[in-house]
Amino acid sequence: MILISTAILGLTLLASPQQVPDQRAEAERLANSGSYEAALKQFQALAAANPDDIPSRLWIARLHAKLGQSEHAVEVYRSILATQPDNLDALLGLGNSLVTLDRLREASDALMRAEKLAGDRPEVLAAQGRLHASANHTTLALAYYNRAMTIDPSNNDIRAQAEALRAARAHRLELDYDFQHFDVDAEDTHAGTVILNARLSDAVRLVAEGQVDQLFGTNDQRVGGGFEFALSRNAHLNVGALAGFDPVYLPSSDFYTQFGYAHRKATWGVLFRRAGFEDDTDFWILGPELTVRFSDSFETFIAYYRGNTSRVAQEDIEADNVVIRLSGAVTKHFRLGAGYTHGVDRLDWLTLDRVALESDTIALRGNFTLTPFVSLELGYDFQQRPADVNVSRARAGLTFGF
Repeated sequence: MILISTAILGLTLLASPQQVPDQRAEAERLANSGSYEAALKQFQALAAANPDDIPSRLWIARLHAKLGQSEHAVEVYRSILATQPDNLDALLGLGNSLVTLDRLREASDALMRAEKLAGDRPEVLAAQGRLHASANHTTLALAYYNRAMTIDPSNNDIRAQAEALRAARAHRLELDYDFQHFDVDAEDTHAGTVILNARLSDAVRLVAEGQVDQLFGTNDQRVGGGFEFALSRNAHLNVGALAGFDPVYLPSSDFYTQFGYAHRKATWGVLFRRAGFEDDTDFWILGPELTVRFSDSFETFIAYYRGNTSRVAQEDIEADNVVIRLSGAVTKHFRLGAGYTHGVDRLDWLTLDRVALESDTIALRGNFTLTPFVSLELGYDFQQRPADVNVSRARAGLTFGF
């Protein structure tokens, strides 16, 4: 009996150490296959059994970050650093999680410590690149990305991040064409827009714009420009004006200003636009805007504008304007959007026939990213106007970065 008990105890002692490696291997397999929640439970069990199991705790933090739980990830990384202040993986993970949370000053502290420990590690340099890109220090961010790629030229993830940043900060040439068809006896409309958006610095961009419009047998042209200012890493201000050459339907004067402030997943803003037409019609529109990014692949835009149209010898027309847009990534290179507007739509293309209408417009958009620097947008709008007038529009836009 004693021999049997001793044998069972010996087998148990031999088997127990094997269970931990097997459980760890299974947890890592789940994590690498994308089963993050199941993997998280496995690693949490390992860490509960052995609080000194630093590799498991690092995995717990990484998985919280993968699941979008960056606050939890920060807590776990900090708990590791409390006992191992020079743990490079924890410093790197902490910095990346804090960047996601837009806590850039804290992220900078962690990543500076990581860079002092391992300034030649590509992942450390790439994390610094991401930090400075989030702070709108794009020149410095690219310098970090370039150093990382010099050390590890085969790292496609870092290369993709650098290319995306280059494309975002590049000069842009935007070409746009709109075709409009009425279901009543009215000529089809053709309109074209050319916009040059040039980067002057990390904080300032210059915009030059030209527009032509063929509507109801007339040909109108206007030109203008403006500036885009990054007031801080969270705030931006866009201002601009366009002037027409004796236009009939396009505004003879058109001024706009837009302010936005980003915090976490939301960007709050306000838009004001005022346009004057040759027949002494005056139009202005003012109101708040909100963009919410639920994830990297899905966002929504909501706006309410109060509008006013005044004409000689007529009472002013005041109107409520509402815009709702949804946009989501279908694939890595294709994004689909849909929207609804009550009131004046397409403020970038104002025409006299639309500024006093209580119309309803449904819009569909598809955006194809051909390269990081070239994208194609196709769209269709259906608009219901008063007096049973329906309008169909087709749109094509091409953007080149250089």
